[in-house]
Amino acid sequence: MNKLLSWLGSIVDHVSLQIDTSSPLLLPSQLVELVRAVEGADEHDEHRWIEWKSSGLDPATAAGQAHIVKQIIGLANRQPTAAAQSAGGYGYLLVGVEPGEITGVTTVDPATLIGKVRSCIGDAVQWRPEYVQVDGKTVLIVIVDPPKPGDPICYTRKHIDKFQAGTIYVRHAGRTDQATPNDLDMLQARLLERTPSLQMSVAAIPATIEEVPDIRGAVDEWVVRRRPALAAARYRPASRRPGASSVDTTLGALIQTVQDTRTQEQYAAEVEQFLDETRPVLVDRGIWDLYRHEPASLVLTVRNPTDLGYAAVRLVVKVPGKVMSYPEELDNTLDGDRPDLPTAPKPLGTPTTRSLFPQLNRSYDLASRMPALHLPGPGPSYTVRDTESVTIEYDEFELRPHDEMTLEPVPLLVHEAPGATLTATWSATAAQVRGRLTGEFIVTVGASTLRLDNLDEDLEEDE
Repeated sequence: MNKLLSWLGSIVDHVSLQIDTSSPLLLPSQLVELVRAVEGADEHDEHRWIEWKSSGLDPATAAGQAHIVKQIIGLANRQPTAAAQSAGGYGYLLVGVEPGEITGVTTVDPATLIGKVRSCIGDAVQWRPEYVQVDGKTVLIVIVDPPKPGDPICYTRKHIDKFQAGTIYVRHAGRTDQATPNDLDMLQARLLERTPSLQMSVAAIPATIEEVPDIRGAVDEWVVRRRPALAAARYRPASRRPGASSVDTTLGALIQTVQDTRTQEQYAAEVEQFLDETRPVLVDRGIWDLYRHEPASLVLTVRNPTDLGYAAVRLVVKVPGKVMSYPEELDNTLDGDRPDLPTAPKPLGTPTTRSLFPQLNRSYDLASRMPALHLPGPGPSYTVRDTESVTIEYDEFELRPHDEMTLEPVPLLVHEAPGATLTATWSATAAQVRGRLTGEFIVTVGASTLRLDNLDEDLEEDE
């Protein structure tokens, strides 16, 4: 237990483009967030899935439209599995924003822009323009649908500005270039691909997980508060209640009262023994409560954006940093009922009672004679291993077309400071589907909201 509660520390993972790309960014609020992320990014932070352009690009001109055509073709000509690692495979071109500045853009009627661009790329590529308002400035965001196995090779279908008809562009890290021989090999393989590849996204919902609270500190504070009250406790005889019946008087005559013979020193020793016995039980209660505190668990959703259903999906997630699973030695504590507290010593001077008829000491406790009711649970849906990072292996599951599934919460012990960001990585495979898909998502560590002032109380949920 000491080892469990002593593992503390913090690591803050720096992420240059501050936005969660574990799922598509399609809602208006997400697009505004994307603009903000680009504004706060470094100028070298462009990736395969995003391109931005601020000064000198006017979508109303042939040069501006040619640039849009080039970027759409490059984003459409990506390898599907690699593209699916970010934003669900979608590609984004932002016009009117760059790192450090939102300049805005002159708006063009979307129908006009779509007509000009479509004449250069054809109908095989699905894309759309969106305008968003940020700080009073209008930013154009061109969203390109994810590439899929079997997609045709995209190229310019007519001359526009300085780009010749028949030119093939491919999006690389931070730039869009004319296709190389290797790119052409990839595009040909994509075109001829018959066995579908796995496409899915994984995200933490919510994208936060709470730190381990200071359970031992809370227990120490409880002991400090409780000790003086226990030490000063003295017996006060109850006055005879009004209207006591003759039956009460008769029963009282059958009970023998023995005065308390404990000394002050003996009572003080009992108090210390009680506190010593209670301390570890309160710690166990705190851990028992934490295990069931969902904000301290990792909850993942998986989404299938395709028309193909996946069977026997195997998902493995690794969470870095000072994160660990619950030790095996706690299994009995965590799986059972909330631990019972020891009985506090009776106040000094409390007489003991003894029935003159021993059989009267026996009480019929109906509750103790009833079998405990244990409802069957869903069963284990994952296993957790402590490696250099925590590794979570989920049991196989099915993912229907366009389905989104929330997986069972995984309780974890997070010894990171609030505000730290953890970049989790994942990999997935499925039956009768080619390839192994990988990706990542970000989890932010939050301050604990677990109550620690009720560790000495019995919760209704325990019943």
